[in-house]
Amino acid sequence: MAARTPRRLTALLGAALAVGVAAGLPGVGAAAPAPDEGQGTVDRQGRSMAWRLSYRLPAPVVPPTSTGTTPVATTPAAAPPTAIPMRWVAYGGSRTTTRLRRLAGGQVALTPVGGVVTFSRRVQVPTAGPMSGGFCAEFDLTALGIAEPARSCPTGPTASRSDLPARVPEVTVIGDSVGTGLDYVSGGRAAATGRWSALFDLKVCRRLVAPPCPPNPPSALSVIQSMPGSLGDIVVIHVGYNDAGATYDIARVMAALKARGVRRAVWVNLQGIAPFAPGVNAAVRRAASRYRWLQVADWNAFSAGRPWFVADRDHLTPSGAYALAGFYRSEIARAIRALRDQPGDSAR
Repeated sequence: MAARTPRRLTALLGAALAVGVAAGLPGVGAAAPAPDEGQGTVDRQGRSMAWRLSYRLPAPVVPPTSTGTTPVATTPAAAPPTAIPMRWVAYGGSRTTTRLRRLAGGQVALTPVGGVVTFSRRVQVPTAGPMSGGFCAEFDLTALGIAEPARSCPTGPTASRSDLPARVPEVTVIGDSVGTGLDYVSGGRAAATGRWSALFDLKVCRRLVAPPCPPNPPSALSVIQSMPGSLGDIVVIHVGYNDAGATYDIARVMAALKARGVRRAVWVNLQGIAPFAPGVNAAVRRAASRYRWLQVADWNAFSAGRPWFVADRDHLTPSGAYALAGFYRSEIARAIRALRDQPGDSAR
């Protein structure tokens, strides 16, 4: 069988079961999936990434015993296997790389407990900066009477991000001077992104697509189009305090995000008293009705009436900066959950 790379290993295993059902084999089925089945969760921990996988085994395939063309009996279900072989690989590198380097790999025999096998591993990543990386696994299910599915794991010294169904969540945050408040408090950026792999581009006087005011940073659109490496599955946009609603072209930005492979845009609206807030926030609401992969992060409602702002009612006090960091973190977590609930869902 030719190798292919699915977005989730469960898709492969489900396909193998579907073949058994189509062939009329009795005893084919699967219990309810375990959380994050087949993909697991990957966390960044300093210079390492840690993976935990939980996979519920499908029921054994029990072929019928037949005489001629008439089945006369079925073979009793075999005892559950005492171990399930699994091959795993880990790849990693910088967010700016186009190919990830093989870091580790091996084979293990997992003991089922209640029909579920679990596996965890931590590997070192050769970068202290924003990392890209993840894991892949393939199971040998022949002990269950199921032909091993098409190979899901790369075997070479390098791999693309799309080869790895379990990856460190990658986030890019693009903001203007309000977002730079994170840099005026200790640990502001880390508080905003936790154990995910995050790239920040926060610039004073940034606009969404229009030419900037001095000191003339690139627009959010330009950053999206030109940033090297991976933007990740999730991009946070918190820009608009220097924009008028009429020039706030969300459609151009969404098209650029889609072209870069981004699967979820987290769009932070503006604190309501800001001069351009009504027009910008209205544009964000309209866009959310058009793009189902646009997640509105309602900073306006979250911050209403709070003493988090300096005299201009836009920029943040230290307590406001920490509040914004926590707000970013909760919205990014919501975006990650949404992607896990819709594996492989393309932006549209």
